[in-house]
Amino acid sequence: MAVQLEREPSPESWTGGHRRRKPTLEDRLIARMLAPWLDQELAHGMGTSLSEAHAARAEQLTSERSRCAVARMLDRLVDRAQKPRPASLTPLLPPSSEQVRDATPLIVSIRSRLLAGQPLAAHGIARLKTLLRDRSGACYTPSRQGASRLRCRRFRSC
Repeated sequence: MAVQLEREPSPESWTGGHRRRKPTLEDRLIARMLAPWLDQELAHGMGTSLSEAHAARAEQLTSERSRCAVARMLDRLVDRAQKPRPASLTPLLPPSSEQVRDATPLIVSIRSRLLAGQPLAAHGIARLKTLLRDRSGACYTPSRQGASRLRCRRFRSC
């Protein structure tokens, strides 16, 4: 899964040059309720012009609040990998210590970009959230050495 955190395109480019109306409260509520599905679609390249809900979700993902939340998710991932808890104390699958340790410098770099306040693409943030939620993905399953570092490098390269 290649994740791109490049600069956010202008709203005009989302709709082929036509400025989109500001998402309504209803659009934002629908986007919040359908967030996991919309994130998947945005992560796989579906455009924000597909629906008002997609546009509202893209706006939510690129907000400062959402970016800080994703940065906290990265912090928790690194913390849980460095300080694993006994399985009896947590129902969550622990992250793969080796994978996260290998990718830590890149994770720190991605975290810095999220908190820098510069515009980032919604589909890149959606891909990052999808990767962090995937308990069968590179961060959580021991696989070939450097797999999560490779995935994180794809985030940083944009």
